Amino acid sequence: MTSEPATTSAPFHVAVVMAHPDDAEIYLGGTILAWRQMGARVHIIIATDGAKGGQLPPADLARRRADEARAGADVLGASLTLAGHGDGGLSSNTVLVAHLRSILIDLAPDLVVTHAENDYHADHRALASAIRAAASFSMPVAFCDTMMGTGFVPTHYVDTSRFADAKSTAIRCHVTQDPDRFVVSTALQSRFRSAQCGQPEGHAEALRFEPAYPFADIRNLLPPAPGLKPVRSRGPV
Repeated sequence: MTSEPATTSAPFHVAVVMAHPDDAEIYLGGTILAWRQMGARVHIIIATDGAKGGQLPPADLARRRADEARAGADVLGASLTLAGHGDGGLSSNTVLVAHLRSILIDLAPDLVVTHAENDYHADHRALASAIRAAASFSMPVAFCDTMMGTGFVPTHYVDTSRFADAKSTAIRCHVTQDPDRFVVSTALQSRFRSAQCGQPEGHAEALRFEPAYPFADIRNLLPPAPGLKPVRSRGPV
């Protein structure tokens, strides 16, 4: 079920650029749903065909994963571009950078979000580097959390508590990927990120933004963070 966007007087556009067909749902599913509720347009770009992510013949798997990506994007209320580069072989070269730049110029997003540059998968790292080059100083770039948060230091958090079930539904669209394992791991990670904000009962997703001219602040392009809890004194220590 797709989340209906809330009415806003100043809608904006976010491009989520991920390496593989299930990455947007796993890393940013709750945040995408939160953006949609804000009234933002979200466009998911998948860099590879995902043909190496399973036991099926590569051409068959690529077709199935394309269908799964469309189903997941529908749940999230996002539009989708399948860039079709080879799975497992992304390189931040001039071909990839030029292709990504042409897509981003055409979309003209207000914000681009991609993988962290230190994530575990080589395709993720290559894509992060290519996106930095493709976006240049034309649009701000933020980075999503790493797998299980390893080595990632967030600068921003998004409260995704209301969207946990819909995120799980979107992940489960990726039937070829044994998706329940990601439902479990992402729920654990989002609980932890929320607990870091003093809200252990909620869910949150983390982002990292490094200001670079002319983009110093992206807070007006982000959904709300988990609410602050006041610190109450328990008396003399």
